[in-house]
This record gives sequence, structure tokens and C-alpha cells, in this order.
Amino acid sequence: MLKKLTTALLAGAIGLPAAGAFAADDYSGHTLVVGVWGGDIERLLRENVAEPIEEETGASVEFVLGGTGDRMARIYAEKDNPTMDVAFLNMYEAPQALSDGIVLPPDPETDMYKAIWDGMNNGCYAMSLVGLGIAYNKNIVSEAPEWEDMWDPEYNGMIAVAQYPGSEGDGLIGVAARLAGADEHDPDAAFEKLQGLKPIAMTYTNLDEIFAMMDAGEVAMAPMISGYVLSALKEHPDIGFSFPSDPGPVLVRDMLCLVKDSPEPELAKMFAEKALGVANQTDYAEQIFFGPTNSMVELSEEASADVIDTPEEVESLVQLDWPYVIGERSDWTQRWNKELLEQ
Repeated sequence: MLKKLTTALLAGAIGLPAAGAFAADDYSGHTLVVGVWGGDIERLLRENVAEPIEEETGASVEFVLGGTGDRMARIYAEKDNPTMDVAFLNMYEAPQALSDGIVLPPDPETDMYKAIWDGMNNGCYAMSLVGLGIAYNKNIVSEAPEWEDMWDPEYNGMIAVAQYPGSEGDGLIGVAARLAGADEHDPDAAFEKLQGLKPIAMTYTNLDEIFAMMDAGEVAMAPMISGYVLSALKEHPDIGFSFPSDPGPVLVRDMLCLVKDSPEPELAKMFAEKALGVANQTDYAEQIFFGPTNSMVELSEEASADVIDTPEEVESLVQLDWPYVIGERSDWTQRWNKELLEQ
């Protein structure tokens, strides 16, 4: 479904300030604290961003790993005396964090801001683009499924969902509402539609457990975020991934936020520039299937096949009313557990 991009630019053609611009400053004894997810995301940020910063400045970079809920709790608790300098958040968390005065607004005068596609720096700097689609067992589901296929009686009792609250569940609620002729502003329609997925085969909290159940033939399909799934499929040849078209995938965007009044603001800016630069964003796309937000990134058609990488593609995706969704999450969590999971 999604188009394909074109050979990586050399790091020297990033279009952002060269690392040498910071090299004259000695930050020996300083520590930059970055809150982020683990796995391949941490690996790439360590290789492309943290290690060069440490080599160029003498500073140390400390990664604090976990979910966005952990980071949000920490930066809110430390609002008056922050210890974290950079926090990776979701697209719906960043605007709230900015409104609450715990992160800095993106600076439109910086080169890294200008390099990012127009309209994507909402709350913080747009880091990557992914979509909610469907992972499926290719031995059970013969063709790439559409959303409505999850409701086929043939797969009754074989649909898994992610733990809620979370982006996967929010996206599924939005999809269910649209299949019912409404949208997320009509949760009654959404939850009535979701009834047709019961009984839910399992609620998964990580990819290893859901892929094990798919490989065992216990789960036919599950809504999942593209980047995480696609980077793992090489280990699971019997599992496929589909970007549905009616409605389309649900847009999910990761954001890089500079914490307000953090101890190391200059190192934080350097981290952001390298993370948002062409070299790292190219590796994000080619290695872990997270679409780039930097408009100067060019990928091969093969690398671009499964990533979202243009404003036009972003516009084609389902975009939820996230402020509304976040406001409804408490009520939806109760309905999800009671009406869908029967807990």
C-alpha cells in the first residue's frame, strides 16, 4: 500500500548543523539523560546519536528505558527540578506536555525544525511515523486482511488485542466506530461493533507473546503498530502484516521533546539534531520500519515499501481526534475491560 523511498543520503548531507559546530565545547563530567523506549530504537539512538556525542564532547549519555507513561510521570513530578533532558513521547502526549509547561516548544528558527515536514511538529519535534495495521497468521488468513475481516465468523475467538489503554486500542476503537458508520466521537457505536470480536483470544503486552500465539495457530489476527511488527517479521516467516485500505491504517507519530529547564539544554539540542538528522532517520526506516519525518531523507523503493514517508501518505491515514480520545480514556478503559474483555 505505502509507497517506497530511495538510497540513503550521506551523513554529511543532513541539512542540519554539523556535529563539529558543538565540538569545541568540552562537556566532560556532564551527563545527558534521555527517556526512550528500549530495543532497536535504543540501539540506533545509541549508535547514531549518543556515541558520537560522547566522542565529540566528553559527556556521558544515560538512557532511561520504559514506556511513555513512565516518562510522563517523571517529568511531571520533576517539573520544578527536572533531571531528564530529552523525553520521547507519543503524538497525543506531546501537545499536553507543552500546554502544561513541562517541555519546550519546537523552535521554528532551527534547521532541524525546518527539515521536518510542515505541520508535523505538534507540541514537540516529530520523530517518526508509523501506522496501526493488522498482523496475521498467513497459514490461517490467506490474503492480507482488511479491518472488517477481523469480524469474519471464521476467525471467531482468534482475535487478539493489546493491553488498554494504549495507541493500539485507541486505534481499534476508532476503526470499529468507522466500520459502524461513525467515528471515535460515538463510542457507543464503536463498542457495539467491538462486541463482534468476542471472545478475545488474548490481551498481549509484548510482541514475543503474541507472535508465539500466532505461530502456534491460536491467534489469527491482531491490530499492531507497523514499525514494531515489520522489524520482527524476519524471525516469524508465517506472520504477515497488512495496511488495510477501508478505512486505512491509523496514524501514530512519535515525538522528541526537550524538557523545559533541563540540566543540559545544549547537549539536549545536539541530541535532537542528530536524532532528527538524515543518517539516523534513514536507519530508522531501513532497519526498524519507522517512517522518517525529515523531508531530506531519500530511501530506495525497497526501503520505502512498508513505511509512511510523505505528507500525502500521512493525509491518507486515519487520524484520530487525540485530545478527545485522551479525555475519554478513563471511561473507555472501563468499557474495554467490561464490555470487550468481560472482566
